[in-house]
Amino acid sequence: AGLETVGLKGFGARLPSELSGGQQQRVAVARAIVLEPEVLLLDEPLSNLDAKLRRHVREEIRQIQQRLGLTAVYVTHDQEEAMAVSDRIIVMKNAEIAQEGTPFDLYDRPANAFIADFIGDANLIEIEVTKPGTPTEITLLDRQLTLPLTSHQAGPARMVLRPHHIQLSRDPAPNHLPAEVTYAAWLGNSVQYTLSTRVGSIFAIGAPQPLPFRQGETVHVGFGLDDVRLVPA
Repeated sequence: AGLETVGLKGFGARLPSELSGGQQQRVAVARAIVLEPEVLLLDEPLSNLDAKLRRHVREEIRQIQQRLGLTAVYVTHDQEEAMAVSDRIIVMKNAEIAQEGTPFDLYDRPANAFIADFIGDANLIEIEVTKPGTPTEITLLDRQLTLPLTSHQAGPARMVLRPHHIQLSRDPAPNHLPAEVTYAAWLGNSVQYTLSTRVGSIFAIGAPQPLPFRQGETVHVGFGLDDVRLVPA
């Protein structure tokens, strides 16, 4: 029954050497669940698998956990993996809890710069909160921006801007920052850029299209004010 649960019915007579890496990992899960544990601990279970197989096996582990109603503690250093399999995530830093919450909470409402940078890619830009409250007024370089969010303290802070929220254009617009493209790569499902600006290096991810901007080209960086988050400096 355990092998059937993990999709390996009929494989019981095979030797470990006759199984693929993904099948071996599923056998390990089967051996654990036949004991009917109250809590299932998985410690880096997919670390020896290639990227495509990791995605496939983690989906299977998640489906088994939900189907059996098990509480599972899943230890991983892969942020994408953690977000894909978890109802709640605990991020540890120096043996202390840095933040706990749902994947959405940690991604969209990071408590500090460490979490913002650790859960998904993030651009962290130094700004000054000039008027805390709701909304919040900040100074970015020589520009005053009003953000539709709540802050509680004036002074230095960091603006969190996700790469897929970056808007690139050849034409300047209000609140845009001039930038030079220092790296450009078409990856099939996305286009990635590294940009040199007055506020430092910015990483941007664009739609999957042939490279519209080339290395060495001058562009303008924009972003929606609704997409900005703030964390302590």
